[in-house]
Amino acid sequence: MTTKATQLGRIAEIEAQIKALTKERDELRADSVAFGYARWEYTVRMSAPSLAWWKENRPSVWHKYAKQTRVKKFVAV
Repeated sequence: MTTKATQLGRIAEIEAQIKALTKERDELRADSVAFGYARWEYTVRMSAPSLAWWKENRPSVWHKYAKQTRVKKFVAV
């Protein structure tokens, strides 16, 4: 049987592991890009509230509310 304390303690442990691994991953990615083993690719993504509804009901207004965001993707070369 799991108690509240053990459950929350396990969650805290996992979150700490995730934080440490994320930091390590980010450092390794930066090193890989610096050494030329990989690169960052940027793409543009359009986002707007409920795209399907806007395109169906108000297609001319959709572009007014759409925003472009840059998305960074790690790619090994």
